[in-house]
Amino acid sequence: MTSEPILLRYLDVALLVIAAPILLLIGVPAAGYCIAAGAWIALRAVGIAVERAASMRDQRSEISLRLGYMLGRLFALAVVIILVRRDIGRDDGLTALLVIVAAFTVQLATSALTRPRSR
Repeated sequence: MTSEPILLRYLDVALLVIAAPILLLIGVPAAGYCIAAGAWIALRAVGIAVERAASMRDQRSEISLRLGYMLGRLFALAVVIILVRRDIGRDDGLTALLVIVAAFTVQLATSALTRPRSR
């Protein structure tokens, strides 16, 4: 387990939840935002389970499990964007894409800032 504060660890999820009412009030397509945010949060929860399972395995299995999760998450998020655009509309698909890209960017930045440093 890492030692960074829990808000920093889940800053992407916190921003999605905090920004939702504001963005929905200014007219962002609700379906695109809610579906993308829901998919992101659900996959982050799966990621927590994967991290716990990976930490109990040997190094080779750990790497395989983490890589499989990362590729699976990427595929699942791409499918969410495609399905939202196809079934709901172009604006909702664009909103879903932007929500996922923003959440990924925040998660990447916080993981880069909080990763353990070698001395």
